[in-house]
Amino acid sequence: MKPKRQYIQPLATLQFAAVIAIVLTHFWLQNGTYLQALCTSFCFVYSGFFTALTHRDERQYRLADHIRFMRDKLAKLYPLHVLALGLSLLVIYIGWHYQLMLSKVTLAHLLLISPWFTTPSFYFGLNPVSWFICDLFFLYLISPWLIRGLRHFKLGWQIAIVGLLIVGELVAGYATDPGSPSLLISNNAHYYLYEFPLIRVLDFTTGIVLYHLTLTHRWRAAASRLTPTRATLIELCAIGACVAFYPLGEKLLHPHWYRAFCSMAPIVVIALGAVVFTSGNKGFVSRAMCMPPLPAMSKIGAEVYLLQFGAYHGIRLLVNRLGLPSHGALYFLIQMGGLLLLAWVVHHYVTTPLYRHFKSHEHP
Repeated sequence: MKPKRQYIQPLATLQFAAVIAIVLTHFWLQNGTYLQALCTSFCFVYSGFFTALTHRDERQYRLADHIRFMRDKLAKLYPLHVLALGLSLLVIYIGWHYQLMLSKVTLAHLLLISPWFTTPSFYFGLNPVSWFICDLFFLYLISPWLIRGLRHFKLGWQIAIVGLLIVGELVAGYATDPGSPSLLISNNAHYYLYEFPLIRVLDFTTGIVLYHLTLTHRWRAAASRLTPTRATLIELCAIGACVAFYPLGEKLLHPHWYRAFCSMAPIVVIALGAVVFTSGNKGFVSRAMCMPPLPAMSKIGAEVYLLQFGAYHGIRLLVNRLGLPSHGALYFLIQMGGLLLLAWVVHHYVTTPLYRHFKSHEHP
C-alpha cells in the first residue's frame, strides 16, 4: 500500500503550528502550560503515525531495514541536535562567562540518553528541549517491536490497550503529590510524567493505532464517500471539539503532575485523525494548510524546535548589547524573525546538505 501523500503536507503544517505554539509558551505566553503539553504530545503521536506508515509492510521489514531507518533518522536529526547543543553552550559562555567543559551532562546529550537521568540538570541542562529528540530516538529504536506487537491484536483490542494506558497515567498523575514523600514519583512527578522516555510510549503508540485505524475497510470506504463540503464540515467540527476540550484540559491540569494524557488524547486524535480522514477529499482546512508559504515553513520545524533556546538567549544578548528595548511587540518580532531566519539558514545550508551528502554515500 502506497503512502497517502495527500495528508502528509497538511499534517506537516499542523506539526509546524504545534512547534510554534511550543516556542510561544516557552517565552511569551503566560499560563500556556496545557497548550505546551498538548502540542508536545501531538508531536509524539504524529511521529508514531508516520513511523507506522514507514513500517507499513512489516512482514518484509528486516533488521537491515531497521538499521537503515535508524541511520536515516540519525543523519537527518543528529547533526541538528549537536549544532543546537553547541549554540546553547556558546550562548552560556558568552552571556554568563561560564566555561563548560565536556561534562557528564554534555556527554549524556551527545549519546542521546539525557532523559534517562532523573536529575533536571541532565534532561533540562544545556539545551532544555533536546530531551524530546532523545526520547524520539528511543521510540524509533523500539518501533518495530511496538508495531508488530500491536499487530497481534485486533484493532478493538489495540484501542483498549491505549485506553488502559491512559487510565494508568491518569491514576499516576493524580497520585503524585509533592507533599507525600512515600509516593515513588512524588518528588519528581514532572519528569516521570513528561520527559521520561517510557511514558512517551503511550503517545507514540496512539499514533500507531491511529494509523492502523486508517487501514480498515470501514475507514477507507467512509473517506472515499466524502465530498469537499462534508470534509470541510468535519474539519470545522474537529476544530470546534478542540476548542471545547481546551478549557477542560486546563481545568484538569494539576501543577504537580503537569500532564495527564487522558485530557489530551481526545484533542490530539481528533485533530490528527480529522486531517487524515478529510485531506484526500479537498477539505477547506486541509487545502489551506497546503498553501504557500506553509509547505516551505513546515520543513524547518525541527530546526525551530531545537534552536529555540539558543536563538532566544543569543538574540536577547545581542539586543541588550545594542541597547534596544527587550520587551514589546518589536522585541517579539525580532525574536521570532531571528529564530525563523536562523532555522531557515541551518536547514538549507547545514542539515539538508549534510543529509544529502550522507544519502549519496550510503550505497557507494
